[in-house]
Amino acid sequence: METNKPTSLSRRSAIGGMGAAMALPLVGPTISPTAKPVEGKVALVTGSGRNLGRAAVLELARRGADVVVNARSNREEAEAVAGEAEALGVRAIALLADVGNEQQVNQMVAEALGTFGRIDILINNAGFRGSSSIAEMSTDEWRAAAAVNYDGPFFCTRAVVPTMISNGYGRIITVSGLNSFHGRPNWSHVCASKMGAMGMTKALAVELARYNILVNHVVPGAYVAHPDLNRIPVGRIGLAQELANTYAFLASEDASYITGQTFHVNGGEIRY
Repeated sequence: METNKPTSLSRRSAIGGMGAAMALPLVGPTISPTAKPVEGKVALVTGSGRNLGRAAVLELARRGADVVVNARSNREEAEAVAGEAEALGVRAIALLADVGNEQQVNQMVAEALGTFGRIDILINNAGFRGSSSIAEMSTDEWRAAAAVNYDGPFFCTRAVVPTMISNGYGRIITVSGLNSFHGRPNWSHVCASKMGAMGMTKALAVELARYNILVNHVVPGAYVAHPDLNRIPVGRIGLAQELANTYAFLASEDASYITGQTFHVNGGEIRY
């Protein structure tokens, strides 16, 4: 009597199971440990003349990207950060623009393209923070928050997407805030505009994926001060470098299968 001896399975049946239509690759692209993951790319980071934006610029520069430093009005700060980036061996320029102003954004992107010829990475980091009760909030206050937190990511993304489509590569990261998830008194304008940008992120992730443009949302926790460190499981505020590392990862080919996601970088204060 003939017995069915086990034989090596075809790759299709081994990894796909019954009804599998095609074989899947067993390994993905790898990056040399000595390579710079975003070398040859150009990154625009809004609101990067100081603090967390500055850290993002410098980490991208360390990893090989040429960078566009943006500030709303402080040219000296922006140029100082650009100088720090150049010291790391990349090209850098500083451009002033109010991200809530469509004309200024378009001019900034045009100047960046004139210098570098492309923009591959956009980090929508610029943010508006203000405090006013809903009963006392003026329409101008409401619109000021929306201009930076909501219109800004839209204006910047719309301006850079054509070059990303042309080059078949793009990484767009929009930055929110923890208060938008648990609420904060007198911040209704800030919370609403930040959550609106998150909705845009999810829609764009679906729309742009076919062009190899990946769109994600990052929500920092406490990086300056916190009234109760007991609420943070790791027991401390975050380091700017820790947030910059997250941006740099999402900006690279290492994150080639991640889009439409929200990343909370908050030491465990809020867990989703």
